[in-house]
Amino acid sequence: MLGSSPRTGLLLLGALLAALPGCEDADVFIPLPDQSGPAGVLDGTVTYSGPRPCTKDGRVVGAAIVLGFDTRLLPPPEGLGTSAASLDVIPGDELFGGLGAALDLTNDGALRCPAPDDPPVTVSATWRLSPLPAGTYQVRGFYDHDGDFDPIFSIANLPTRGDVAGGAIENAAEVLGGAAPRYREIALAAPIPATGARVSGIAVTLGLPLPLERPIFHVAEVLAPPAGVEEGPGEVVMASDFQLETFSPGDPAGTEASLLRLRLAAGVPDEEIASAAKPPISLPVGGEPAPTLTYARQDVNGDGAIDGDDHVPDSALLPALFPVAVFAKQSADDPLVSQAAPAVLLQGLTIYDDLLTTATLGAEPLDEPRDSALVGVRPAALCMRPTEPERGGVLVISHAKDKEGNDIIAEQDMPEVEEALARQFGRPIEIVYGCLPEGRYALNLIYGTGQAWTVPNEAGVCAPSEAAPSPDVCGARPRLASQDMVLRIGPPDDPAYCAEHPTPALCLP
Repeated sequence: MLGSSPRTGLLLLGALLAALPGCEDADVFIPLPDQSGPAGVLDGTVTYSGPRPCTKDGRVVGAAIVLGFDTRLLPPPEGLGTSAASLDVIPGDELFGGLGAALDLTNDGALRCPAPDDPPVTVSATWRLSPLPAGTYQVRGFYDHDGDFDPIFSIANLPTRGDVAGGAIENAAEVLGGAAPRYREIALAAPIPATGARVSGIAVTLGLPLPLERPIFHVAEVLAPPAGVEEGPGEVVMASDFQLETFSPGDPAGTEASLLRLRLAAGVPDEEIASAAKPPISLPVGGEPAPTLTYARQDVNGDGAIDGDDHVPDSALLPALFPVAVFAKQSADDPLVSQAAPAVLLQGLTIYDDLLTTATLGAEPLDEPRDSALVGVRPAALCMRPTEPERGGVLVISHAKDKEGNDIIAEQDMPEVEEALARQFGRPIEIVYGCLPEGRYALNLIYGTGQAWTVPNEAGVCAPSEAAPSPDVCGARPRLASQDMVLRIGPPDDPAYCAEHPTPALCLP
């Protein structure tokens, strides 16, 4: 969820050393009367080390957000979780109350923020997450520096540029060297006794300012292969038995042309900028700097080095890149909710310029902002029940070979690919060939910081309570059509093939 720099890394280490936890013995927690049955609580101290907060109208802008995640449902890119198990909000007035006269609390309507070269401040407060069922948890968090966090809406429920991130981290020294943070795993043992359970003294540190905005995007161009793909209003449809024309390391151009590719442009289309930038949507578009999507290399094995081991699971020839692209199957009952049981994902292939250029990238970290990103859609779906790792998972690939007879995955490479997927998702994964699960899939772009953007979202989809008198209006607010786009896996072109190679049972609700 974090990146680091020498300056922010030192702030993080200093704050961690200043806030080392005390004991973590289980204590007693009696659930509140309105809770059903015994439950657990996690609590501790959050220490913020970073820029002084902004103030407006005599109050501190923003709040510290502390989130507890079930380790089986971690947020992307590490896991498949879509929400925290519990959260606590510590208002900025409470967290920074001890700064006293160092805060400008003039009540005149003006926003007052620190200068870039102002010295950092370090402050602390307590937090608590409850009620929690038995399980193993990670605690993550951030300070919402601009006060735009709202856990209810997907367009406002993640940190943005300038927010200060962190969590309960074990490897502060390694983070200084550029490694990914390793979050502590905190257990609430089962069964929780009738008196409840409590783990106290958990130190959470927020010390890493995030340099990027969320990867806001819209589909600017659909690059369709010769067959198996159609475009419709608000959707791109790929047949469930889609077969690649060419899939060959010796023909990268032909392989790329065989993929369904989406050109994802940063921000929203020009005609939507004015509506998107104003309340209640308030997206960071239309100003300076212009929205971008930032390419970066993934440290797949978490060793702090970018090298040849950091490649996509299905090919050692292609480096793994951010932003990660994931297409998540949506619930049949709600256009903005991902199907949970099972979770079904099509992992996109992030392409830098073209496949040949991507394959020949060196070990440079990139960190290159661009006005668009190119994503290929693999004709393969990963199906699993996230909270039941013992059931394993399945990667269903639509065909074993391309139309020229080339293997999609060579038989001798199958064990290695299955092993890589098992490491990534924490359960055995079996590769099978069959038709892809039909349905609507949301498009997700995810940075290594955990910042993400999903289309469709609330900016493009009217709530049931909102009247839609025209395509551009949801109730009293504008509707952004660019934020209502899906990939749909549709009926097969050859039903007989799907009868012979059906969608695996694990992929079905």
